[in-house]
Amino acid sequence: MSSHAHAEEKKGIVAALKGLITYNKDIPVLPLVFLGLVLAGIGALTAVIVLWKGHEQMYAVNREIPWGMLIGTYAYFVITSTGLAFIGGLGHAFGFENFAKISRRIVVLATFVLLAGFTQILMEIGHPIRMVIWMMLSPNLKAPILWMGIFYSIELVILALELIIVFKAHPTAKDHKMGAILGFLALVVGTLATSNLGFVFGSLTARPWFHGIHFSTFLVISGITAGAGLLMLVHNIVYKFNVPAELNKTMNALAKLMGGGIGMMMFLYLWKFLTAIFNEPVEEYQAAMALISGPLALNFWVGEMLLAVIIPLVILVTAKGDTKRYGIAGLVFMIGLYFTRVNYIVAGQMPTMRPATDGSGVSAGLDGLAMYSPSIAEWGIFLLGIGTALVLYFAAEKFLDLKTPEHH
Repeated sequence: MSSHAHAEEKKGIVAALKGLITYNKDIPVLPLVFLGLVLAGIGALTAVIVLWKGHEQMYAVNREIPWGMLIGTYAYFVITSTGLAFIGGLGHAFGFENFAKISRRIVVLATFVLLAGFTQILMEIGHPIRMVIWMMLSPNLKAPILWMGIFYSIELVILALELIIVFKAHPTAKDHKMGAILGFLALVVGTLATSNLGFVFGSLTARPWFHGIHFSTFLVISGITAGAGLLMLVHNIVYKFNVPAELNKTMNALAKLMGGGIGMMMFLYLWKFLTAIFNEPVEEYQAAMALISGPLALNFWVGEMLLAVIIPLVILVTAKGDTKRYGIAGLVFMIGLYFTRVNYIVAGQMPTMRPATDGSGVSAGLDGLAMYSPSIAEWGIFLLGIGTALVLYFAAEKFLDLKTPEHH
């Protein structure tokens, strides 16, 4: 390539990048960007204090319950991201036009929500840099957590490549073909990443509540449901709860997907609890009862059943095509989703591995269950994730053109 041709290509790339930058005065998201900055600032300050004082000093996790809120919030973000990627894959790879017409928002949202999830796991792990080094030098290929890291890293790369494709001003037939391939890979890798995250827990025979395939299946289903709900919420925010008529079919398709997902979640809830209550071992029964009538009952019945299942499902069934109500259903579900993630992880660890007798070194309450309640620092790190997602995504809404061109 001649120097002149190279210079012209460079100018074209710069012009294309400049063409992406805009100012969408009709999209009222600056308050959310500022809110995100405040939350991210609080979270960043919390992170500095945690790194200075140490995890043991700042987090409420303990010997009996070593996995706390941040494992749940990590799952909250990354699994929602893969649910979004799944929906995007249906549009790109399988020709679901209703989803293809919002592909830019899907890919951008999936990318930034995934990055928000990484803030949670990095702050949950005591030595993230050391972990990466040892994973590279001596990886244990039999460890599910290794593959979790690999799959989510691959997912991030795929999403980055998808971003390049969807933001091309004049995509060629080759670009469309590559977009379809990347969409398919995002769908497959996202499903593998999410189900493998479930297997990180499901492989633990010592924790009967976790053991088995339930969590892998539940995470995939609830992740897709969350992706649909979040997309409906975001579109309502962007369009001031007055979604354009040309997106009605897309919103209806997302509502059906979300409703079907909640229905499948209810089915999985039913059999998980019936199995835990009527079968052995005892620890699984104790975990189930901790949710139904024990220390986590309020979180379970109000946060999980009411907010993540009953209310959003009722809203969807009675909405009759009202896109505003779809957005509200998405908001309520995303609040409830927090409880579905944290409840499951904490409940599985509450039955102690051995009785809390004198000299056992095990701490438990009067009911014999281990105790845990998130610390202020853990809430601060969760705000870091929420703030990161809000700033990155809504800044993109304000300063980039996220409306997918007709040819996509």
